[in-house]
Amino acid sequence: MASSYSNSMGDALSDYTHLRTLPALLSVVFILAGLYQFGGISEVMLTWIDYTLTAEHATFISLAAYAIAFASSETKQFDSYEQWEQVAIALGPVIIAGYQYVPQLADLINTSSNLGPIVAFLATVVAWGVAVR
Repeated sequence: MASSYSNSMGDALSDYTHLRTLPALLSVVFILAGLYQFGGISEVMLTWIDYTLTAEHATFISLAAYAIAFASSETKQFDSYEQWEQVAIALGPVIIAGYQYVPQLADLINTSSNLGPIVAFLATVVAWGVAVR
């Protein structure tokens, strides 16, 4: 009887661990795509097929990971967030997509130093953290 209980507890823990694996994996993918998009990583090349990923790929990957993570978060209702959290959540995808497709925003972020892209990257990470809580 004790081993049966132990197995069921182990199975439940294993299920929970697998359930938490997807958000963790999405977090890693989001961070890596953001680093690449904002210049923290210089080049991503798939050597097996001799293909180099572009910043546009990073944009799509970041936005897809963001949407999946927000949809699977425990707080799916946008109204359930405080106002500052709503602003942060909305600002994340705007920065990600705007940096790629709005030249004025890219020019604003790409200052003479690396501070602009670093701040933009950190803003998207904060938005991610708020969205997936």
